[in-house]
This record gives sequence, C-alpha cells and structure tokens, in this order.
Amino acid sequence: MSLSRAKQDLDHQAWKLVRQHSLQNKKILVALSGGVDSTALLRVLSKIHKKDLLGACYFHHGEDANAEYRKEAQAFCEKLCKKLEIPFFALKSSELAKSEAQYRELRYEALKRLMADEGFTVLATGHHRDDLLETRLLRLIRGTGAQGFQAMLAYKDGIFRPFLEVTKKELKKYLREEKLRTFEDPSNSSLDPLRNWLREEWLKALEKRQRGAVASLARSLETIAQEVSSQPWGDLLSQNESYKTQGLSRSFYLTLSPFEQRRLLAQYLFSLGKKDFSQAQLEEIQKRLDKSQKVITFKTAGAEWEINAEQIKVQS
Repeated sequence: MSLSRAKQDLDHQAWKLVRQHSLQNKKILVALSGGVDSTALLRVLSKIHKKDLLGACYFHHGEDANAEYRKEAQAFCEKLCKKLEIPFFALKSSELAKSEAQYRELRYEALKRLMADEGFTVLATGHHRDDLLETRLLRLIRGTGAQGFQAMLAYKDGIFRPFLEVTKKELKKYLREEKLRTFEDPSNSSLDPLRNWLREEWLKALEKRQRGAVASLARSLETIAQEVSSQPWGDLLSQNESYKTQGLSRSFYLTLSPFEQRRLLAQYLFSLGKKDFSQAQLEEIQKRLDKSQKVITFKTAGAEWEINAEQIKVQS
C-alpha cells in the first residue's frame, strides 16, 4: 500500500469512528505530547473535525531531570498547534510522580479540569494497537481476569481513541507523508520497566523468531476481548445495584464461590476506574474479608477499602 493510500485510509477510519460515536458536534481536546501518536492524532482530527470544536493540551510533568526536554516539547506543541490553527493549552503538574500510573493519574485529572473550564466534552488520545497489545499482555502477567482483555475501547466515558487498530509504524508513515516531525520524550522507555521490556525485547524477539507473530498475537487477544465483551461479565455486579453509593453487599458476597468473589471484586474495581490490580491483590482482599466481621480499613489494588458486617466499600 502506498503512503498516500495509507494516509487516506487513516483519515477515513478516524472520520468513520467520529460518526459512529456521534462526535461530529462535540468539542474535542487532544492530549498532545509531541510524540508520534499524539502528533498524528492532532493532524488527523485537524482535517476531519471542525476547527472551532478542537483544541490541544500539553501537560508538563514537573521540574525533574527531564524538565528541559519538557520545556522544549511544550514549545514544539505550541508551534505545531499554531501551524494547524488549533487552540493550544499548557498545564503543569505541581508535584512529581514516581510511576507511570501516577503520571497518568495526574495528567488525566488536570485534563479533566481543563475540559470542564473550557467546555470540552471529549478527550482524544493517541493510543494505538501496539499500546493495546502491551496493556493486554501486562494484565495477563498480573492476572487481572477476563475484564482485563477489554483494556481500551475506541470510545468510552468521554475518551476517544481512534488508533487502536493502527500500529505505530503506520502512524510514522502517515507523518512522513504529512511532512510533520515529532518530539519524543526520552523518558518513555524508563517509566515502566516491564512494559519497556515487553516492547523492546520480548515482542521484538518474538517477531524475529516468527515473522508476523506479533500481529497474530494482537488479533488473537482482540478476538478473545470481543468474545469476553459478549458475555454477561457484569452479571454479579448488577445484582448489587447500590454499589455506586453503598458498596457491595457483604451478605451477597458470602453466598458466592471463591472464584465468583474475585470476579465480583474485579468488576467492582473496574466500575470505579481501578485497573492496575493483580489476582494476588484480589486474593488478599478475600483473606481480609474471611477473617473479620469488624470494621476494618486497608489499602490495596490502588484503593482505600472499608469493610464492616454489611458492606464492602472503596472510599472515594
């Protein structure tokens, strides 16, 4: 396929997703870092979406060893937005994160505040097929259960990810055709050592051992995810209609098998946006629930838990 044809296909695919999810008249904010993914996203949306319903934001993660790069990246993003005639916003973190999860949490919180202030209703991110595959593999390794296969969707809860079926290699080709350069973060390779090992060593070794294996693996996991999404995985949680305000019913929880208990806990965490947890952490919660009827509080799976004789609740 020629680069020109690839460019047309990428624009058209994103346009179809905008229409499919009825985003034509939504005000969209692009999370812009200056890297390949977000630069390609901004360019695509600048061509298929109304300019007065589009904006971009660079989030500065703070004054650490990477501060000089971030200053330059922000200037690059501002210049790119000026070239594409798109409103630009810059935000800066008041605290330094210590992990990829903390970086992500601080970034999303700041972007949500900006969206509320400026009237944006959709956040667009440049996550692509490679990101999706890595996330699914990480969740398999950590043992998050069937829900973990679903990982990311093209549009959910106000977040738009139009590149989930596109590889980073294809995005690079697109940008070459558009004659746009990028500004890559040198810290990307060190934020999550396990993810970086999967990307730079394991997946590359797999592809070297068997050409096309990485694409086949991505397709297989996507097939499993679609099969999982068609199953009633939320059935247990739906029997706890008050979970959003009152938490889980402990009496109902105790009627379940150990496997169903873990599934219910996983569904509850996913419903609250908690995704970076492991099977071992679910088992830890089970043990605490088995031992005491008293009021107890503890922290695990990225959440503050409060347990009493009637309720199992994550504190907001």
